[in-house]
Amino acid sequence: MAHSLSRSTLAPSVGQPASSADNIIAHVGVGGFSRSHLFSILNSLYNQNNSLSWSITGVGLKPWDARIHEALSTQDCLYTVNELASGIDKATIVTSLTDYAPVFKDPMEMAKILDPKVKIVSLTVTEKGYTMDTNGNLDVNNEDVKKDIANISKPDFSPTTNPPNTAVGLIAVVLLDRMLKNPTLNPPTIMSCDNLPMNGNTTKKVVAQFVSLLNNASLTTYLTTKVAFPNSMVDRITPVTLPEHIKALETNHNILDNWPVVCEPFLQWVVEDTFTDGRPDFPSADGVIFTSSVEHYEFMKLRLLNSTHSSLSYISTLKGHKYVHEAMSDKDITAFVRSYMHEVKKTLHPVPGIDLDEYIETLIQRFSNPNIADTLDRLSMDGSGKFKATLLPPLREMKEKGWDVQGNADGISLALAGYVKYYGEVEETVPDPLKDELESAGKKMKGDMSKDNLGAFLEIVFGELRWEQLIDNVYMWYMVLEEKGAEETMVKFNESR
Repeated sequence: MAHSLSRSTLAPSVGQPASSADNIIAHVGVGGFSRSHLFSILNSLYNQNNSLSWSITGVGLKPWDARIHEALSTQDCLYTVNELASGIDKATIVTSLTDYAPVFKDPMEMAKILDPKVKIVSLTVTEKGYTMDTNGNLDVNNEDVKKDIANISKPDFSPTTNPPNTAVGLIAVVLLDRMLKNPTLNPPTIMSCDNLPMNGNTTKKVVAQFVSLLNNASLTTYLTTKVAFPNSMVDRITPVTLPEHIKALETNHNILDNWPVVCEPFLQWVVEDTFTDGRPDFPSADGVIFTSSVEHYEFMKLRLLNSTHSSLSYISTLKGHKYVHEAMSDKDITAFVRSYMHEVKKTLHPVPGIDLDEYIETLIQRFSNPNIADTLDRLSMDGSGKFKATLLPPLREMKEKGWDVQGNADGISLALAGYVKYYGEVEETVPDPLKDELESAGKKMKGDMSKDNLGAFLEIVFGELRWEQLIDNVYMWYMVLEEKGAEETMVKFNESR
């Protein structure tokens, strides 16, 4: 008989944090990935009788966080991680999340985040959650950013009365509160777990820009001299949980879970050890690497995994596929993906302990995992931000080095042609911060297939890159797609390799 999740009925063998943990990680943006990755890593330490004084408090700033709060609140913040692959169906009850602060509905919940026991503020808010403009700076025209700056600047500002609306605003408030009320304590470490290039540096940059607008010199000094923003590389494929996943968990493991997490067995986290106020014993967990510099690991993952995910999603959708594993069972898609990754690989430096050719083949195997049923729509979401973070840097490097596009970025060109075509042809496109602009530009290109229109589309995402050689090659592949369709185009591309 299936059983619901409750701390009072957990088996003694299930590791749990101390009932009143002395050290708290406040995590902004509780979703599938954070629960399959950071929360799961901490949970694995409990089973080694390790880091029991640490727990996680989830933080919900936005109305859409109500769903996860409701799902978790009825089961003591417990949930299940279900690892699936060929011959693997493993269910683990995760206990590391012990509380949730629904700030979106109760400003007084901010008190949990301002608790001096909070030693780390971590984030998985996706690229758009950092409220950056197209140049990677704080978007000062964002309405929530403007509202936060105005509120926090008031002499009578109270975070438990008028809480911040943005992640950067929340970080500023936490640091301001710590500086003013507990000046003898170390500030919490601010730890991004999002897929951004040098995510710690990026977070520090936008937070510093936000703080500069508060005209608080003391807070600026505090942030720049005392607060750590470690860079990290995070990796675990975690698709959206579907009703059939919930049913399968009940059938196969007798667990009733409102919102379990389904993911692959593979997990990797490479992080810089620059924590200012302590941390769990993360290095003792499987899949975790602590290093003095994460840069080469991060570029490897962002460029080979994340940019490839985005690139295969649009062309595969045009070819009629729905799921990632389904696309990867298509030999033409797999051949294209392999070519694309070997193009991107040319922009990478050697990575300690990693054979990049082996890494590429491992990624192809992971993408081909049919058990987690990851959708192409999930990979396509927020593509403008993903491409900006994962593909713009290598393209910029190629342009600066004077590389020939046809010889070094032909697969990239085809991927981008598919991206443009997707927005000109697909009726129901996925959510994206620039969705309206992309759809308008894609349809304009469909109606008038000029090189100028294609360049205008690419400029929406890649800003002032304006690499004419790239535009020429993307245009060539766009016209092939228009003439022959996705299926014949893929054959033509692979035959030319």
